[in-house]
Amino acid sequence: MFALQNWYVAARSNELASEPLARRIVERDLVLFRDAEGQAHAVDAMCAHRGGNLGRGKVVDGCIECPWHGWRYAGDGACVNIPSIGAEGKIPKLARVASYPVHEAQGFLYVWTDAEVAPDWTPREHALFDGYFHQPSPGRHQKGNFINTIEAACDDSHVFIAHENTIGRGARAQLAPITMVEEDADGRGLEAEMRWPEDQQRPLKGLNKWFNQLLLGTEHNIATANKSFRMEMTGLVIHRYVKEDGTEMIVYAFVTPCDATTNLFFAGFVDTNPNRSWLSKLAYRTTLGTQLEEVFNEDQDVIGTALSDDLPGGHPQPVSVNADIVGLGFRRMYARQVEREGSIPAWPVARSKPQPVA
Repeated sequence: MFALQNWYVAARSNELASEPLARRIVERDLVLFRDAEGQAHAVDAMCAHRGGNLGRGKVVDGCIECPWHGWRYAGDGACVNIPSIGAEGKIPKLARVASYPVHEAQGFLYVWTDAEVAPDWTPREHALFDGYFHQPSPGRHQKGNFINTIEAACDDSHVFIAHENTIGRGARAQLAPITMVEEDADGRGLEAEMRWPEDQQRPLKGLNKWFNQLLLGTEHNIATANKSFRMEMTGLVIHRYVKEDGTEMIVYAFVTPCDATTNLFFAGFVDTNPNRSWLSKLAYRTTLGTQLEEVFNEDQDVIGTALSDDLPGGHPQPVSVNADIVGLGFRRMYARQVEREGSIPAWPVARSKPQPVA
């Protein structure tokens, strides 16, 4: 069961131009399109007439046109034209499809997935998406249970095993303690910190040190680097590393549930150093950018084939340890929202607040 009174990223802004964009989000088939003024809209993809797929239609005069009989719908879901009845014909009152609020900000298109309840908040904006060196990865469909996928995005404990051929080289099996987990006052986000004891940090040397500085802008081995996390109800996960010069290296991902076993996944890399060299940018695009796709594939291999993947909420009785504390915080936030909407959360969640290591 998914939270419906919530914003989810449906696409990057530049994906939606003159052609409509079909998306499946929280088991709803939607179509996004832009009107004549360029404003984005989202409506149910099933035509009210005979169930034609509006996602395969086209945009005409700022409306979405069904590919079957040409019925056209405006951004509010109302049918505005039925070719078969002529200009003098009367459009039935029931000739409409559900319309969903769309919020466009910082290069992302968010959809509110409850057509009956108006949103009372908007997604939080983050300075990391404005300016700086921002290298987005192409959006992709990621196989796997939603909660497993979003927890993997904030989970370092699987890196040394699942990603031993990519980013897991040099990673430790035993993690540094999570020293802080703090939920936002509005209950829609949380912050966490991981701090390594100084004697456990692994400095880089020689060529590895030079290449890490070129690629990531830091001389530290990020496998044992202090970091902070942020998770939000929108499915956003942020990893932040503070570099020697005080600027940050940031990796982010938006996870949007399509259905029980598939998610939309939008990720990227941000460097807040305004003086990042062209050689450094080239090294990232040709090396780390390609490697991230391999990392996503590795995650899909293990999450998408989990034995609990076919169950509505994944594992029925998951056993957790301190390394899972950040993901458990997201489970708790998400479960509360599902309960507020009158449903039972699909994912088991501990009721007690997680306790970080002192």
